[in-house]
Amino acid sequence: MIGLWRLQEELRMDPTDPTLSRRGLVAVSMAAVALGAAATEAQAAGTVTVPDYIVERLHGLGVRHLFGVPGATCDPLFEAAQAGPLEVVVTSSDLDAGYAADGYARTAGIGAVALTYGVGARTILPVVGGAYAERSPMLIVNGGPSPEDLRLQNELGTLFSHSDGTDDGDLRAFQPVTAYARRVTRASELPEVLDAALRTALEQQRPVYVEVARNLWWSRCTAPSGAIQPVPVGPPPEEALLARIQQRLAVARRPIVLAGVGLRRFGLQDTAAALIEALGVPWATTMLGKAVLDENSGGFAGVYAGTRSVPELRDIVEGSDCVLALGCVFGRQYRHLVTRSTNSLMRVDVDGVRIANEPAVSADQGAVLDGMLASAASLASEWRETAALPALDFATRRASLPKRPHPAVRQSEAGIGYDTVMALLSERLTDEHLLVTDTSLSMYPAAEVHIRGRDGVLCNAVWASIGYSVGASVGAALGQSRRPVVVCGDGGFQMTCQALSSMARHELPNVVLVLDNGLYGIEQWLLDKAWYAGNGRPPRAHFALQPWRYDALAQAMGVEHAVRVETAEALATALDASLTHPGPSLLSVRVPPHDLPQELRA
Repeated sequence: MIGLWRLQEELRMDPTDPTLSRRGLVAVSMAAVALGAAATEAQAAGTVTVPDYIVERLHGLGVRHLFGVPGATCDPLFEAAQAGPLEVVVTSSDLDAGYAADGYARTAGIGAVALTYGVGARTILPVVGGAYAERSPMLIVNGGPSPEDLRLQNELGTLFSHSDGTDDGDLRAFQPVTAYARRVTRASELPEVLDAALRTALEQQRPVYVEVARNLWWSRCTAPSGAIQPVPVGPPPEEALLARIQQRLAVARRPIVLAGVGLRRFGLQDTAAALIEALGVPWATTMLGKAVLDENSGGFAGVYAGTRSVPELRDIVEGSDCVLALGCVFGRQYRHLVTRSTNSLMRVDVDGVRIANEPAVSADQGAVLDGMLASAASLASEWRETAALPALDFATRRASLPKRPHPAVRQSEAGIGYDTVMALLSERLTDEHLLVTDTSLSMYPAAEVHIRGRDGVLCNAVWASIGYSVGASVGAALGQSRRPVVVCGDGGFQMTCQALSSMARHELPNVVLVLDNGLYGIEQWLLDKAWYAGNGRPPRAHFALQPWRYDALAQAMGVEHAVRVETAEALATALDASLTHPGPSLLSVRVPPHDLPQELRA
């Protein structure tokens, strides 16, 4: 018997089509009656279609949007989502769909994306790699080859659609960057595989991959039963382990807590905040974890971003004799801390507890924090107020940076400097805004932007993919209630600018600042710092960008509120207008090519 989705395709045939005989119409009508009766009987027996199973499970986890680009291998899933409780968000590129699902996952708890086999799915591998490194729970659903596709490919050498000539190319591509990856070849397997994938995504807070043979979209499987409940990743901590942590805190003269994004991923923010308060210690965050706790709460010392941190905070963190890192993902910029502070660093995260340079001990991080909290009052520190920031405004937070002037070549260039842009944002952002930062020179001063309230920042500071912010902000706008304010370099923006179309189509309130200096500025700085001092040479040819009219481009994509600004006064006026505009906005901000944030100047 043909499945319901297959029959729907049959019933879409035009009855006036001369190729469709009266006999064929009668046969299809009779099949419809028979299928309707069979479907009713099957539903009564507790089964659903394969697409409906996926949709129901996602909805049960709080997912309300499915991201993707239409394609034959996954189209029935899109139809099931549209007919059911999910809104399908079709983006203008596969890459944007991946970034949107990632941004949604990081703000709403879990995200989902479906793309065409091969040409679509593998496009988002860079996104999934970042989600794996930074722990973002995404479900990637892919429609794979049918048994007949594989038979014809292997026996006759005819490639199935979007095949690279292998039987499992997509599956093997996703396995290294997902916590779970399986192919479903029988409808009866789908419930077990999907439930295991989703449970793994929640337990490890990492992306998972499920590939469904495309012939199964018209099949039925057992209906969902019960809720998907993740279990603790590690065992409860032993008393001896807790005692060692407490002893180190008790003898420390300058203890500090370094809070990371894992506290949000695993629902430990309240426990961590209570622990910090009970210990009475100062605290900082990593850049990836910026605003994971409310920066306005007592003892906040700043955002530690390795060697480029403001000197005052760097001295506090690196001079501590006991750094308690909670839920931190340490990228390359933290090598200095980890190597310099080996004996004083204690790490508690999803992988367990690591004390100094000893191997990690498996233990559930939530249970470890609970155990520490129970005895924290007896360990209270006395130096908290000494280390805390005296004020949260942008200028005060950066006051300890050396006062290095711009080179002469910069002073002759028109435009708005990075520090000025971020200072204006710091003044205007409220607890109704979500700062979405990209990998660009602007990410250094972004650490000191004053964020009001918890969870007010989204970035990929460890994976560091340029262009991430624009696409991710689409998912973030749908995944939480804050208004995304995106800060992206022009090089990154040129990679994912199509996301403006999604913002316009769905009337999202995103505000996008494109910092236009005409080159891949961060690469120029990393590889040829002398150019910024004004050595008389042009930038490296492969760092120069083709000039775009970003405001005109935005308007062409449906973002009507788009302006170009070249002075601080104009930017302030444009920001105020954009933050009250009901739809999406784009500000093309002219930045002097030789401008650098204060901490990067020679």
